Amino acid sequence: MNKWGYGITGAALAFTVGLVSVGTAAPTEPGTEGDPVVTRSYVDQVRQELVKLIQSSSQPTAPNNSTGGTASYTVEKVTAGQTITGMEGTEFIVRTGQVKAVTPGVDYTIPDLTSGTSMPDGEAVPHDHLLLIPRADGRGLTVTSGKADIIVRGDYKVQ
Repeated sequence: MNKWGYGITGAALAFTVGLVSVGTAAPTEPGTEGDPVVTRSYVDQVRQELVKLIQSSSQPTAPNNSTGGTASYTVEKVTAGQTITGMEGTEFIVRTGQVKAVTPGVDYTIPDLTSGTSMPDGEAVPHDHLLLIPRADGRGLTVTSGKADIIVRGDYKVQ
């Protein structure tokens, strides 16, 4: 065979291999085991089951705070000498009054999310700052004089 014969044979062989590989990589036909056809009633049934599952897993639970409020913000009027203690995840915003931070130990502080600092025990709380209670370990706020309006979201106790 001459040079041209080998070239044509090689090209034909490459073309044949290319066709066979494309044919095997083609997606399966609809209605086969690899790509089954489903009915609309089956899809609706599965959708209803998923909706029921999602609704049952996302039922809200009632918060357990001293006023029986909801998970939204509430305004608590606290008088001098009283302490408002937050549970895990409780948020405080002091609107009026003279208020100081209360922490159970020297290593504990109250995160001030507005200023990005931490408030140790006895530090004066600035107005309109968002405070977060990370754990239910006795952290809270105490009113030093007069009355204070404190916006609260989450579980808390006034003592």
